[in-house]
Amino acid sequence: MAAAKQIHIYVRGRRHAFDKEKISYRELVDLGYPNGKHGPLYEYDVSWKDGPKDTEEGILKEGEFVPVVDGMRFDVKFTDRS
Repeated sequence: MAAAKQIHIYVRGRRHAFDKEKISYRELVDLGYPNGKHGPLYEYDVSWKDGPKDTEEGILKEGEFVPVVDGMRFDVKFTDRS
């Protein structure tokens, strides 16, 4: 379901237009690292702040989603498991 209007989120300090009510771990990884590596040896730590009142900040894991609000900020960090 699309959000009522387009909002802006920030991923790794970069502004992105977004028009859905929720964003997934995978969407955030792809926004944070458009040419990033994927597979069992590569992980990404995803956290957020400035979120909705009931979940103003938190950590997102593979397969999870989080509701988005205008101005929400996401930090995506690449980690190598090797």
